[in-house]
Amino acid sequence: MRKLLVLTAIMALLLGALVGCTRTDTSPQPRPPEREEEQDRTETVTLYYANSQVQYLLAEERVITVPEGVTLAYAVVSELLHEPVTPDAALLMPAETEVLGVTVESGLITVDVNQNFRDNFYGGSSSEAFLIYSIVNTLTELEGLEDHEVRFLINGEPFDTIGGHMSAEEHFTRSEELIN
Repeated sequence: MRKLLVLTAIMALLLGALVGCTRTDTSPQPRPPEREEEQDRTETVTLYYANSQVQYLLAEERVITVPEGVTLAYAVVSELLHEPVTPDAALLMPAETEVLGVTVESGLITVDVNQNFRDNFYGGSSSEAFLIYSIVNTLTELEGLEDHEVRFLINGEPFDTIGGHMSAEEHFTRSEELIN
């Protein structure tokens, strides 16, 4: 009987200690501030591809999805990696080209691509010019970028030429005369 009394007393003390450790404050606790969530968005853009004879640029209007955290400028250059849907339009982007970044700063758009942009280029002087201007005209079609210049980098570094016919060290401006 004495053991039972001692055991009951110990249980009562433990139960009291547990109850004493529970929180009795019922005031609301501060919540972390809610972040405004970014979401993917769709944009209607104009992309420029060369015609199949590489004589002029064809405009192709397309609805694209711009992923959360990605700029529209980056999204349109990335979209140029995909086949055109316009009849007689040709894809000029070299195989396995990756867009590493597109930045806009002080009137200059910088397009940074991987080494495949140059290593996998297979065209002549016309293809080289139309590759450059398909990107330049696509970017300068975007609202607010119409008067910007465009420069190209490979893996973050300047380079001399894509295919040996044009200097890639200069800054390029929109070329309306190439558009059909």
